Amino acid sequence: MQQPIRIVSKQNNKIFADAIPGHFATNHSHINYYLDMSALKHCQSLAAEAAQYIAYHFSATSVDTILCLEGTEYIGAFLARELTRDGLGGMNVGKDLYLAEPESNVNGQFIFADNLRTMVEHMNVLVLVTSASTGQTLSQTRECVEYYGGRISGYSALFSNIAELGGKPVISLFSGEDLPHYHNYVHGRNCPDCVAGVPLDAIVTPQGYTKL
Repeated sequence: MQQPIRIVSKQNNKIFADAIPGHFATNHSHINYYLDMSALKHCQSLAAEAAQYIAYHFSATSVDTILCLEGTEYIGAFLARELTRDGLGGMNVGKDLYLAEPESNVNGQFIFADNLRTMVEHMNVLVLVTSASTGQTLSQTRECVEYYGGRISGYSALFSNIAELGGKPVISLFSGEDLPHYHNYVHGRNCPDCVAGVPLDAIVTPQGYTKL
């Protein structure tokens, strides 16, 4: 792996991430940059800034539950506070929102424990993820929410390489425009590093990356 490149969000210049060039494998694809957003997800001030930006875009959207995937729980908590506070003047002022996270079964499908199903059933659900490179995670989440009788209110991601899904915009702090040389190869197909015999640098998971 090479030295990281500091990327500042065009949406808020207080928010940053480190783009690390290399050869990485996620559970969906191979990518040539890993966008490290550890500080954004775990630093109180940065998480609050991220939540304010996302909340602004959903102030006119009815939300009952925020699904926090890939370690976004802290941002989700700030987001719930922002959406429901008086100052924002949106549809969710005074509400008591739920925060939930689905589990994965042996087939990689998202499921909810029985005691959490009521937080999704008949609810307006806002999805929050760390990264939407191909849209597969968001699509799986939508299928899960609809299976349990919920409705998708919107999608938000810290980084997204897709602009919309199913006619709904994906609101993000970073996009492919911030990394013009970013590429992802679904399931590793046509990955030039693989073709050239370049070994993987690391495996990427929702928690971060592990060097090989």
